Amino acid sequence: MNDAPNDVAASAVDYEDLMAPWAYNASAVTLFFIGFFGFFLNLFVIALMCKDMQLWTPMNIILFNLVCSDFSVSIIGNPLTLTSAISHRWIFGRTLCVAYGFFMSLLGITSITTLTVLSYERYCLISRPFSSRNLTRRGAFLAIFFIWGYSFALTSPPLFGWGAYVQEAANISCSVNWESQTKNATTYIIFLFVFGLVVPLIVIVYSYTNIIVNMRENSARVGRINRAEQRVTSMVA
Repeated sequence: MNDAPNDVAASAVDYEDLMAPWAYNASAVTLFFIGFFGFFLNLFVIALMCKDMQLWTPMNIILFNLVCSDFSVSIIGNPLTLTSAISHRWIFGRTLCVAYGFFMSLLGITSITTLTVLSYERYCLISRPFSSRNLTRRGAFLAIFFIWGYSFALTSPPLFGWGAYVQEAANISCSVNWESQTKNATTYIIFLFVFGLVVPLIVIVYSYTNIIVNMRENSARVGRINRAEQRVTSMVA
């Protein structure tokens, strides 16, 4: 009952347009197309992999995790932000705001971590193609378990008081409280920034840089630039 006055006050703020009407409309159109293509393209990949079991290689299993993460964003998060953009405000209440912020952060970090694991596994495959350490299906599922556990560890602290999930500036979505300058919020933002972006970026850059170096060394030994190197370079770019 004590939360009622706060909810009323928050609702009063939500009714204030924080952007021009055209900006809300542009956001709604953009979110619609993101959700539309995110839904159908990822659904196509899911259906394709479910239809052809030969595609379930260890690397594709991890890639499937990325597809499922992005697909979940399109069906869980996009409808809420699209509706809010049309309404010019977040209309789903504080509890769903926190849930939305958590799940979108979880899925986002999951996607980033999946890309990181994929880059490292590709590096291992290129640098040690005949090693017994190469990825197996069991290893792929363990990698997925690690990805979700790591992502949960990074995004769950606001649920327990370290940081917070609040409405973002335009009041059409919810995310980590980036604007607060309190010690609690700032330390969590630094934690999330370091382990959710800096560490994955270092691993990705290291992995793909070494892939290119290894491919060029192989090309130098045979005395020509082969198509494999060109394809790998394009993939890295």
